[in-house]
Amino acid sequence: MKTMRRIAELNGNILPEDGVTLAIDEDANGKTGNESAAEEEEEIAGGSIVDVLRSPLMRIRLLLAVSINFFCSIVYYGLSLNVVNLGTNIYLSVFLNAVAEMPAFLLTAILLDRYGRKPLAIGTQWFSGGFCLVGGLIKAFGVGKTVRMACSVMGIFGMAGTYNLLFIYTVELFPTVVRNAALGCATQAAQMGAILAPVVVVLGERVPFLVFGVCGIVGGVLAFLLPETLNRPLYDTMAGIEEGEGNA
Repeated sequence: MKTMRRIAELNGNILPEDGVTLAIDEDANGKTGNESAAEEEEEIAGGSIVDVLRSPLMRIRLLLAVSINFFCSIVYYGLSLNVVNLGTNIYLSVFLNAVAEMPAFLLTAILLDRYGRKPLAIGTQWFSGGFCLVGGLIKAFGVGKTVRMACSVMGIFGMAGTYNLLFIYTVELFPTVVRNAALGCATQAAQMGAILAPVVVVLGERVPFLVFGVCGIVGGVLAFLLPETLNRPLYDTMAGIEEGEGNA
C-alpha cells in the first residue's frame, strides 16, 4: 500500500488511509487460482476475429474502424498522387505535400491527449474533405491552379493528422484478446484504399478532388458513431469490455 500511495502522489491523486485493500482477481471474486486460470485461458483462446463479429458492440466498431481507415487511405494516398492533375510544377507540389505532413503529425501528437481521439478524428477528416471539395469546384486555369494546389496541401495536412491518430484510436476500441485481429482488419482496409487511390486519380482533373472530399466528409460522419477512448480503461477480454461499456 505504501508503494501504491507513492504512485498516487506522483499522479496527483490521493489514496484514502482506510477502506482500501489489495486483492488479486480470483480472491476478490471468491475463485480459486485454478478456476480463474481456466477461465482466462478459455477467454484468450477464443480471441479471434470471429469473436469480434459475434459481439454486436465489437462488430459495429470493427465495421466503422475498417470504413474510416479505408476512406482515410484513399484521400491520403490519392492526394499525394493527384499532383499530376493540378497543372502546377509537380516537384513543388510534391515538396509542399511532404512539408505539410510534418506539422500535422506534430499537432496531432500535442492535441491528442488534450481534446481526445474522437473530436480530432472528425475535425481532421472534415478539414481535409472541405478543402478537397473546394479544390474540385475550381478549374485548373490561371490563378485556379494555385488555389487547387493550396487545397491539395491543406487536404493532405488534415488527412495526415487523421492517419497519425487512427492507429492509436483503433487499438483503444478493442480488448486485448482481439486487438491484433481488429487492427489487422483495419490496416488491410487501409491498404485496399491505397490500391484504389491511383484508380481515382486517373478519373480526370476535378473528379478526384470531389471523390476525396466525399470520402473525408463520410469518414468524419462515421467517426461520430465511435466512442471517445481518452482516459477510458483498456479492457483485456470481450466480456470485460461488454460489461464495462454497458455500464458506462
